[in-house]
Amino acid sequence: MPPKFCGRVIRGCRVALLLIAAAAAFGPATGQAFTLIPVVKLYVNPAAGYTTSLVQVHGTLKVGSCSAAPVTFKFLFDSTPLWTKTVNCNTTTVLWDTGWSPYIKPPVPPTVGKHLISVTAYSTTGSALGTANYSYSIYAAPASPRTQPSPTPSPTPSPVCAVGAATAGCASPSTAACPVGMLPSAGTGGWGDNTIAALMVGAALPIAGLAIFGPQTLLAAAYRRRRFLMLFGLSALVALTLSCDFPTIAGNPQTSPTADVTPSTALTPSSCSA
Repeated sequence: MPPKFCGRVIRGCRVALLLIAAAAAFGPATGQAFTLIPVVKLYVNPAAGYTTSLVQVHGTLKVGSCSAAPVTFKFLFDSTPLWTKTVNCNTTTVLWDTGWSPYIKPPVPPTVGKHLISVTAYSTTGSALGTANYSYSIYAAPASPRTQPSPTPSPTPSPVCAVGAATAGCASPSTAACPVGMLPSAGTGGWGDNTIAALMVGAALPIAGLAIFGPQTLLAAAYRRRRFLMLFGLSALVALTLSCDFPTIAGNPQTSPTADVTPSTALTPSSCSA
């Protein structure tokens, strides 16, 4: 191909490109204006949970500037409805903000593993403005702590109780009466008591004499002294009669004896020895 012809073709192409560019620059605008893309964000608390945990969700939408139209947020847990809330734009933050939801039990069995939580923002016409997803992990619940048995209290040692002594923790000393043979003597008594004792001894003398000297010797001596014994017996009987107390006459009552002092209620240790 001649070089002159190639040069002409190249120049013609350049002119055509310039004409197309001029037509595009000065021709009527047929394209649409630029539109901002809505941004939806999703927050989850806690970031991961156990099979017994509850969950909170929070969603926001940003579209450049606020408008009067409300936006509805629909939250799903594994494609099952979890929470829904409709809000207006906050002019301070320029966001449609749901805030935190209450703690919610997952609407599906909380099996161990990965789960998907999602939120979609809808306009008043029902068209979706944007969606956000969150991968939520569930772990096995920790085992409950074992119940520790309550410690058994150690037995309190019994105190050593001394016989006849008052010791803390011991039973009160016994107040049982001592045997008759262990009691002290009651005293010497009066003249009548001594006389009765003497007569008892005297009554035992004939029996002793009968055993020692025989019946003949004892009976002969008793016969000789019969009068003496009769006088002695009458004298003893008169003495005993005078030593007795007779009741007073009803017309002359005697003053009642002074009441004894009430003994102390405190227990006195026994003086008996084992």
